[in-house]
Amino acid sequence: MRRIWAVAAIAASLTISSCAFDALDSGTTGGDAPVSPTPTSPPALADEPVLKMGATTFGEVMVENGGMTVYVFDMDEVGSGVSSCEGACLQAWIPVTSVTENPTVEGLQGVVIDTIPAQEGTHQLTVNGRPVYRYQDDTQPGDAFGQAVGDVWWTLDSAGTPITTGGS
Repeated sequence: MRRIWAVAAIAASLTISSCAFDALDSGTTGGDAPVSPTPTSPPALADEPVLKMGATTFGEVMVENGGMTVYVFDMDEVGSGVSSCEGACLQAWIPVTSVTENPTVEGLQGVVIDTIPAQEGTHQLTVNGRPVYRYQDDTQPGDAFGQAVGDVWWTLDSAGTPITTGGS
């Protein structure tokens, strides 16, 4: 009888720990999936605007050229030239990339757009020195389900400032 209770306690413990939220993943249950090659947002072509403002479920925020919401990560150091999002984080948070180091934007005023090296010869976009990402659970243009995930992921306003309120 004691063995049955011990096995049940261990099984319950494993079940609870596998559902623990990790601010770096999507927030779904099941823990972190094995790391596979990192997906990237399809790179914007050289003559396409890569970032603009767009209507989302969270309101008017910065979106990439396909209308998908972009986010910044609190753990990225502003101006460092590198992303802190690695491994499982990159499975949930997809770098927004461009084929050029000098991307164009539309309707953004006073925002510093730059790039840092990304995979396969592309360039991850930065806004005011912070790398930008898409969220895997945003499946339609206008979705903003990544807002405030883990209290470390934020949408951006037209000045490139993180919007650190609410979530969708």
